[in-house]
Amino acid sequence: MTTTVHHHSIAGDTLSGSAAYDVTDPYTERVIAAVADGGRTAADAAVAAAAGARDAWAATPVETRRRVLGRAGELLEARRGELVDLAISDTGARRAVAEQTQVDAALARLRHWSTLPADLLTVPAEPVASGLAGTVTRTPVGVVGCISPYNFPLLAMVAKVAPALFAGNTVVMKPAPQDPLLVIALTEALNEALRAEGAPAGAVNLVTGAGAEPGAALVDHPGVGAISFTGSTAVGTEIYRSAAPGMKRLLLELGGKGALVVRADADLDAVVAGATRAWTVHSGQICVTPARVIVDASLHDEVVGRLRTALGGLVHGDPRDPATTTVPLISEVQRDRVAALVAGARAEGGTVHTAAGVPDRGYFHPATLVTGVGPETAVMQEEAFGPVVCVTPVSSDDEAVAVANSTRYGLTDQVYSRDLDAAHRVAARLAAAQVGINTCARRGDLPFGGTRSSGLGRSGGAYALDSYTELRATVRPAG
Repeated sequence: MTTTVHHHSIAGDTLSGSAAYDVTDPYTERVIAAVADGGRTAADAAVAAAAGARDAWAATPVETRRRVLGRAGELLEARRGELVDLAISDTGARRAVAEQTQVDAALARLRHWSTLPADLLTVPAEPVASGLAGTVTRTPVGVVGCISPYNFPLLAMVAKVAPALFAGNTVVMKPAPQDPLLVIALTEALNEALRAEGAPAGAVNLVTGAGAEPGAALVDHPGVGAISFTGSTAVGTEIYRSAAPGMKRLLLELGGKGALVVRADADLDAVVAGATRAWTVHSGQICVTPARVIVDASLHDEVVGRLRTALGGLVHGDPRDPATTTVPLISEVQRDRVAALVAGARAEGGTVHTAAGVPDRGYFHPATLVTGVGPETAVMQEEAFGPVVCVTPVSSDDEAVAVANSTRYGLTDQVYSRDLDAAHRVAARLAAAQVGINTCARRGDLPFGGTRSSGLGRSGGAYALDSYTELRATVRPAG
């Protein structure tokens, strides 16, 4: 079988010559593509192309920028079936997740940005004050380095490049090494859309690599004005440190250890449906996963019993099989990392319940329920990014809030209660930047990001423009 080789894309042209690395299907463990393994040289070439196109793209009318985004979305929509299959083989997602979240949500976001009004780039201000007329406009930062994660590669990259391009920035994309193929498809669509509009090709560039070097080169590069990164807190911290000398704008969407607070009056059917998402939605490889169930002591045993029943009904298997509920992790490395965290929970005295029937093939870690562990244990403190749910009892709202806030993270929490006033009071005390009340869903038009070690800045709707633009105040004598 011939393996397709994918190269870097610099101003619409391929940059070959570097070594390549293999991309593997997490279920079959077979090689599905070879991708350029670039480093600083490739990143430098991409930044040079983006910098060369910066002024021309910034001067391109917003209407044209929107058409580029819309046309790219149409081109990807025409390949939807192919992209869904690619999402399954590249990320290991179940077909439903591949369709709804990996692909359709990304296409919807492209369509959304292709229709937004140009006046989003003008900020309301008092027209006259102190004898001066004034306006406030958003200006592009220049070149944006967009570094996306492996869990939802297309959706996350679209969330970065669409607002950046809309605002007049040029971009260099660097996808996660484990599953870059959907981002490569996005690059192809954007390149074709740029050509159709006669827009500068250097507005969109792509570098790939198996290691950290190309991403680090973007962060360090003096020609890059902003970095948008989604990934681990450890890497995000290094980016924060490396970007400081250049005073780059940063959007860092990092790790989480979500708390699902269960009050004594909660609807337990809804609680179990929310908590089991860590097993059934991409095997917990989601930063907003409800990883810690913090339950009123009066309900603890019932909640654990229900979760154990749910655990017994899970089907680990082929992501292409509609019967599958739980899929493999992205790589052997991630599987081993999750296994070490679970082994640590046992060593710290926790009780570990695991699902049965896990295939021998594929990077599976069995869906896992951990009980009998305190808030200070590693499994309650560190992000698993895998199918692991912990349950701990509390005796009051005060204790629930203290346990929920006891980690270094502050991304997404939930509160379940029939008493909405009480739920809102608890929610207001949580450190998370997003809080769901009786739901794990979120709205894409609202700001999304993290506090504390969960990140800096916000994406989501027009809020993303804050990270990709500078505010320019222009004044003149009134009258």
